[in-house]
Amino acid sequence: MAETLRSGKVLKRTGIALLIAGLLLGTMLRFVPDSEMNDALLVIGIFPIFMIVGGAFLFFRGRQYADKAIAGTIIGDSKPDVLYLRTFLADPSTIGHVFSALLTPTLISGLATEEEQLRDVLQPFGDLVAIGQPGETLPKPGAARLYASGDEWKEVVTNQMHVARLVIIRAGRGEGLLWELKQALEIVNPKKLLILVLNMKKKHYERFREEANSIFQISLPEADAVKRFGRVAGFIRFSADWKPDFLPLRAPYFRTSAYKPYQRLFKFALRPVFEDFVLEWHPPPVSRLTVAVVVILGAIGLLILLAIAASFS
Repeated sequence: MAETLRSGKVLKRTGIALLIAGLLLGTMLRFVPDSEMNDALLVIGIFPIFMIVGGAFLFFRGRQYADKAIAGTIIGDSKPDVLYLRTFLADPSTIGHVFSALLTPTLISGLATEEEQLRDVLQPFGDLVAIGQPGETLPKPGAARLYASGDEWKEVVTNQMHVARLVIIRAGRGEGLLWELKQALEIVNPKKLLILVLNMKKKHYERFREEANSIFQISLPEADAVKRFGRVAGFIRFSADWKPDFLPLRAPYFRTSAYKPYQRLFKFALRPVFEDFVLEWHPPPVSRLTVAVVVILGAIGLLILLAIAASFS
């Protein structure tokens, strides 16, 4: 385990170094005038792309090794866990996550997956555990993975439901997920169950809602009542008599951030759940990055207005 953890740290540090070097080199090349560009510089201009992609891959792989190293400790302890159930399609693909690093928003977000951000927010409840994909050699970054073959996974899931402090099911499609919803209805205390709806299109959420309604024999919130910008995002929690309540992913603007954006949204949305479990809740601090962006944009806007005013004087 120590060697795996060490390998993870080395890979993450190497990945960060490559990312920084690629960004710096790419920025420097942008300042080279077109008149001075030659074949050698054009070839060098491709390097930042390879460095950023390579750095993102090593950083992602390092997190996988780190999670694999600590998973045994998490699963083997006697502390209550938080069970996270989802379709495997919700897991980020390595290729997709790595190449998304070429997009500025992804780099600013710290390359953290949604699952990693959820894990960090839920730490006061316990360690996040999930069922791993059969055949994978390294887990996706986030929850500690439990592995089972064939139909054994069903027994693992029900056992975990009995002892978990909190059960979170991510809305999606699939027979396995519907079976998990049915088991949750029978096993889990309703106040310990959350359904995570993460940026689902209205039609996809309504499809899930119809299937969930038939299982729970209740009516989950309609998409039109909770959607924003055409998407549904939030948690559905339940009272002791299974009455659903929607907790939207929203936060005060200056407490949102482009760095690990879901972490802050999860934290604000889950405040009522923290209070139900009598856990201390602290709001995320005001984001310096968000304040800086607003100040810069405000200054630019002011300069434009002054320039327009000067042109009419």
